[in-house]
Amino acid sequence: MVYSFFKGEIMRIEVINEKRLNHIHYCRVHKENQQLSGSFWVPSKSKSKNKKMFSIELNDRNFLVCDPEHIFKQKISGNKPSECILNLMNILIQEDMEFLQKLEMKLERIEDQLMSHTGSHYESQIFEMRKTISAFDSYYDQMIEVVQNLQEFYNDTHFETLEKRLTRLSNVTDRLAEYSIQLREMHQTQVEMRQNQIMQFLTIVTTIFMPLTLITGWYGMNFKAMPELDSSYGYFIVIGVCILIIILEVIYFKKKKWF
Repeated sequence: MVYSFFKGEIMRIEVINEKRLNHIHYCRVHKENQQLSGSFWVPSKSKSKNKKMFSIELNDRNFLVCDPEHIFKQKISGNKPSECILNLMNILIQEDMEFLQKLEMKLERIEDQLMSHTGSHYESQIFEMRKTISAFDSYYDQMIEVVQNLQEFYNDTHFETLEKRLTRLSNVTDRLAEYSIQLREMHQTQVEMRQNQIMQFLTIVTTIFMPLTLITGWYGMNFKAMPELDSSYGYFIVIGVCILIIILEVIYFKKKKWF
């Protein structure tokens, strides 16, 4: 618990860790008379949880933060209500740019793996990254709206600076989201190219063996009048014809650059 002075009066700042929050789906603040209330959800920077939640209540004498999941590791202070809420929101985003840079580095590693055809499970990796980026993008959009409301409530220019920081973070997440989409399209293109190469190979093999299948079917009829049945060299002649057909087909395919 922290006490600060505001207009000669003591202002109490308290963090409550009791688990008495309802399920929070978005960030919002509203003011009624001189009481400001707000609820916030913060996307997690680890894989342990999807998001964390807390709520605030603020007036001229008290600033209560219900933080059951211990989001705030450092002291929240301020000499007036606007400074308290401004300090709290700056604490929320102080490490976000570094976190987003780490996400970008992960995407770059995935891109390198795609280009060098190393690694695996690209689809799941990109999906997890897009999910995280989308959560932070939504979070920043909601926080920008919260800051705009606070600017109207307190008419403090410091909130404009905070809004610019949030806007930059939102722009970074938009860029990362577009980057992840490009990586997914790159991965899909590579999968389609591999499938096309496999289909091309199977088509060439099938085309090569089609005339040979015709010949074996033809000579499998065993009519008595077939002259090659009585020839001592008939078997070798058919083998030679089959080899010649294969050679001619391979030459033709190479000229057409089919492989």
